[in-house]
Parts: sequence; C-alpha cells; structure tokens
Amino acid sequence: MVNDKQAALFLKPLQMQYPAAFKRNFVFYGMLKTKGLMDEIKEFIPWILAIMIFVSLSLSLGHYFEIHFPRFTTFQAHGFAVLCFMLLFMLYVPIVLKQMKHSSSSCYEQQQHAPIKIAALIMLQAINIAFVESTFLQIVLFFFAMGFGFVKFYKENLFRNSATHVGLYYLQELRRFNFWSYKQTIKLKFKLKFTGKNTAQYQQKIKQLQHFHTLHLKSMHMEQQLCQTHKHQDLENYLDSLM
Repeated sequence: MVNDKQAALFLKPLQMQYPAAFKRNFVFYGMLKTKGLMDEIKEFIPWILAIMIFVSLSLSLGHYFEIHFPRFTTFQAHGFAVLCFMLLFMLYVPIVLKQMKHSSSSCYEQQQHAPIKIAALIMLQAINIAFVESTFLQIVLFFFAMGFGFVKFYKENLFRNSATHVGLYYLQELRRFNFWSYKQTIKLKFKLKFTGKNTAQYQQKIKQLQHFHTLHLKSMHMEQQLCQTHKHQDLENYLDSLM
C-alpha cells in the first residue's frame, strides 16, 4: 500500500509531462465516493439524480408512445419506455466497464457482471409487457435497472473512514491517467499498422508504445495500491473491520 504523499510524488511529473491526460479526459464512474456501506445523505444523491433523469424521461417517452402509437395500451406504452432505458443502460455500461478495466482493476472486478444483471432485467421486463402487465413489477425492475446501470457506477462506496479528500482526488487522477495511457497504446498500435516496418518512424513508434505500456502498468499498480490504502477490499472485509 502507498500513502497520499507517494501518490502525489508519482502524479506530479506525469501532470507536468502529460497535461493532456488530465484535461478533457474523464472516467464515467466513481464520481461520488462514500465511506463505508452507507454514508448518510450522500446515498440519496445518485438516486435523486436517477429519478430526475430517467424516471421523468421515461414518463415523457411513455406519453409520446401512447400518443403516436394508439395500438399500445397505457401500460404497454410506458413499459416500452422503461425497456428503452434498460437497453440504453445495456449500451452504456460496457463502455464504462471498458474504462474500468483499464483504469481500476478493483472496480472492474466488482462491476464486471453488471451487463448480465441488466440483460436479465430486460428479459423480465419484456415478459412483463407481453404477459404479466404488472405496474408494480415494472417499477421494481426499473429500480434495479437504475441501480445496476447508473447508481452503482456513479457512486463508489466502502472507503475507509481514514480516507481523505486529497487521497480520493489522487485516486481519481490516477484512474484518469490510467485510461489515457491505455488509449495512447491503442492509438500507437493502430498507427503501426499503417507504418512501414523498415522505417525510422516505425521504430520510434515501437519505443513510444513500450514506454506508454510500461507507464500504464506502473500507474495501474499505483492506483491499486492507493485503492487498498483508502478502500475496503470487499463487503466482507468492511464488515470484519466493524467487529
């Protein structure tokens, strides 16, 4: 494990040498970090956002379907609207998981099964629309879909009580750099396909690729170590710390 000072020393030269990695480069998860399993009012923030965004838009879309597709019943119109947002989560989640995989291995391990969960909810909602037609079931399914598709990514919990705002800032900066350095390796690999192997430019790009690959591995390791410093490994580890 590393402390905040070590993380700062690691980040400082990177911020000076690669300013582009920390500008207009975002990871779409862990925007809100909370201590422990429940962190009072912060727990409601992502749910309030989810309700304001997805529930309101779902109601509007359901009303649109009801007007423009008169063959649909009211339940079917709103059911298809909910299904549309579930499908949106299914498209969005793999993109975020891709970021996680190459910026925070611990977060990826925790959330990697989210698409399977959302796929199961989509199937249940389709069955509900076709056969069951239960408004209560639809509300429950949409609730879980927002949880797996938005809240779980927006909010990251299980941080230790000793975690500081500075430490969490460094953690997020490391994740941003991790994903940026990964993107550089992808860009270089793509460029190498269109560069002659016997040219000086090819050799230069090979060296750059090796450099960014090594840098990415070092930064990923630093993020993992800092994550272990500030965050409980899993729920079991968190519960053990309470005893």
